[in-house]
Amino acid sequence: MDYSRARSAYGDATRPTLLFLHGIRLGRAIWERHARALAPRYHVVTLDLPGHGALAGVPFDEERIVELLDDTIDWIGAPPLVVGYSLGGFVAMRYAASFPERTRALLLADCTLDFEDWKLWPFDAGVGFVSLLPRPVLDAFLHATLQMTLPREYVGIVERIPFDRDVLGRTNAMARSATRSSDGIATYRKPVLFVNGEFDLAFRSDERRFLHRLPQARLRIMHGLDHAAPMRRVDEFVAIVEQFAQKVFA
Repeated sequence: MDYSRARSAYGDATRPTLLFLHGIRLGRAIWERHARALAPRYHVVTLDLPGHGALAGVPFDEERIVELLDDTIDWIGAPPLVVGYSLGGFVAMRYAASFPERTRALLLADCTLDFEDWKLWPFDAGVGFVSLLPRPVLDAFLHATLQMTLPREYVGIVERIPFDRDVLGRTNAMARSATRSSDGIATYRKPVLFVNGEFDLAFRSDERRFLHRLPQARLRIMHGLDHAAPMRRVDEFVAIVEQFAQKVFA
């Protein structure tokens, strides 16, 4: 499969590469401001995950995800620093745990959560509810959800991104069948930086567990922000990425 349609590149390809992975129901378009800010110093690649954007017709499953990331990193030509946000962070952890030599380092935003026990219940309920909605009602529900959870300037951007609603059920199934994220990534020994919004309480619940399993990892808190922290204060998130990248590629 030709995955070139699913990526955008910014900056000089001879410079160190930052690979950005988005969250669920989003797409590579959310990273354009971040990429343009970093492009004078880095080669920045943004990617649509399966089920999103240019890959809306591609099933979101382990095989396609690995195939997409393998293809992208082969195209880059060297292990990148992977910046994964929310679902993109979980994808980055799973891939890096299986293929540590394919990444240079990980910056993982708002994804320090192990889906287990009671933590699966809200997700199960949400997926079950959404699966029952007719398409027009689902579209209205997602529009309202985006307005409540994203900065205003991102709502229109995200609503123009194609999305396969089956991704919701597929991520739920993966969460149930997979090893805990904190266990899976525990053998990774390259640099890791976790970044969380101060009030992203659900995704902060397992911070200590992840930090314990990854002794080399560090944590940055974006104060006063929620789960959408990387989009609410773009300049601050860009600065965090750049400071980490300078250490990784020094």
